[in-house]
Amino acid sequence: MKQFAIIGMGPRGLYALENLLIELSKANTHIKIHVFDATSSPGTGNVWDKSQPDSNWINITERALIGIKKRPKIVYNNVIIDGFPSYHEWCQFLQNSNEPDAFPARNKLGKYLNARYKSIEIALEKLESFKFIKAEVRNINLKDQKIEIVTNSSSWHYDDLLLTIGHQSTAPSDQLKEWQSHVVSHKSLALFEDAYPITQLKAIKNNTNSNIGIRGFGLAMIDVMRYLTINDFGNFKVIDQDTFETIYYKTKEQQLKLAPFSLDGLPLVPKPLNETIDTWYQPTTKELNFFKSEIEAVAQHTPEINSIDFLTDPIAKITSRVFIDLKEKGVSHSLSQAELTTIIINWLNDENYRHPLIQDTNISTYKLIQNYIEMALGTIPISLDYCIGQVWRHCQPTLYKAFSHAKVNNDSIEKVIALDERSKRYSYGPPIESMQQVLALVDADILTLDFVTDPDIELTTEGWALKNSNNKSITCSVMINSVLDAPKLLEVNTPLIKDLLQNELIQPVHSKLGIDTTADGYVITPEDKDDVPIAVLGRLAKGSVIGVDAILECFGPRIEDWAKAYVRQLKD
Repeated sequence: MKQFAIIGMGPRGLYALENLLIELSKANTHIKIHVFDATSSPGTGNVWDKSQPDSNWINITERALIGIKKRPKIVYNNVIIDGFPSYHEWCQFLQNSNEPDAFPARNKLGKYLNARYKSIEIALEKLESFKFIKAEVRNINLKDQKIEIVTNSSSWHYDDLLLTIGHQSTAPSDQLKEWQSHVVSHKSLALFEDAYPITQLKAIKNNTNSNIGIRGFGLAMIDVMRYLTINDFGNFKVIDQDTFETIYYKTKEQQLKLAPFSLDGLPLVPKPLNETIDTWYQPTTKELNFFKSEIEAVAQHTPEINSIDFLTDPIAKITSRVFIDLKEKGVSHSLSQAELTTIIINWLNDENYRHPLIQDTNISTYKLIQNYIEMALGTIPISLDYCIGQVWRHCQPTLYKAFSHAKVNNDSIEKVIALDERSKRYSYGPPIESMQQVLALVDADILTLDFVTDPDIELTTEGWALKNSNNKSITCSVMINSVLDAPKLLEVNTPLIKDLLQNELIQPVHSKLGIDTTADGYVITPEDKDDVPIAVLGRLAKGSVIGVDAILECFGPRIEDWAKAYVRQLKD
């Protein structure tokens, strides 16, 4: 009997296991399956861990989670695995298109994912050929064409391996290394090198007499901000249900000060209030088909290109049509669609491009957040960049499908990924309420926006002294790094990945990107090496595939393609 292992049982590993069982049942084939995962709630991964606090919110609308479909009943090796409802069926989701979109706590989706996994494990308990191993994998070796998996206490051997391990830590930047050395010699200071698990911040949660620096101004910063301020000393209250305008009320006196910062200081852009407003930015089916064909025509057939016009041109054409159709809802103009298309392309190619239709980012950060909130509410004219960001979000699933495993050169792959990452300030934006909470904390004199844009940082005996361009300063005794490491394979510092690289069992698609894989998810090995029976799905394959961070991509066709390919080769 063939022996197969999955390392990592987050959402992607869960869907891979489901599709593996579906394909095996169709082929009437049985194998030994072992699942390795170190977490206490398999199916969730760290991002959706069901034990995390309610202050960690989903940043995708609950409405959009319609993409997590139900699982059919599976009959595998004479065992019946009952079907499992879709996410919407499970949580009995109902929403009027004019009601504000819901963004629940991440642990809610975690409970669903864990229950979905447990329903498989319970059904397969009676089979000796299935086993869940709660352990961290330390090493993977190839011996006589067999995969050896090593944990702290044991080792196993398999014919094939699937890696779905998600985010991995990378070597710290020079800045973080300097900070690490500083706190070693100054014991009164505290440095949190990662924002998650957020419960590690419990030690400082009620220390409301301190200045806390937060490196990063994105989604993780908002989780940190919420966790630290929903405490015995105060909480948020929505005072206008139509706009989510929020106040922060103090139940006890506190002197807490949060100082977030990033290189550009630009805030996240909230998603539209509800489905009705969101449809303003929805491309037509014809436009999405045009977008897909334009990308595929180049990405799948043209290795040597010098630009990413094949991406920026079609999305600019779609966005210009959408912006014209906004009419009085958008910033007033008298430009033709062709003229708008040129402006959009200029902005996509240069993030510093300025135009009257594009939101001026040189205003105060507070006012900038207010403007984007009102655009999301549909109460002020929409800027062209806001429109581009929302259209991009609607086009992302098509882009991810059409461009994955592109045959273009590595530089073009890197440029596409860089532009998609830049878009995420808009397309992966938080709910309106999150940004209203940022403003509420500024109003309550708890969060300061004075240092958001690349402050000078001096290390002192008192901590991190931040200074802005106006010579205003603040010294923080605690620093939290909320910047998520990019999946640069050559910089990953977890023992498992370093071991795979050292043994030349994997190689990057580009020095700045992830593992090179085939369309079926299998690792592409160096030319002088034999193929290895390892498949990789998810974040570590970034570059071969894009869009790996989206939850809906964990339940997508890439996983289905891998399962079909694996079972097909079993029968060959």
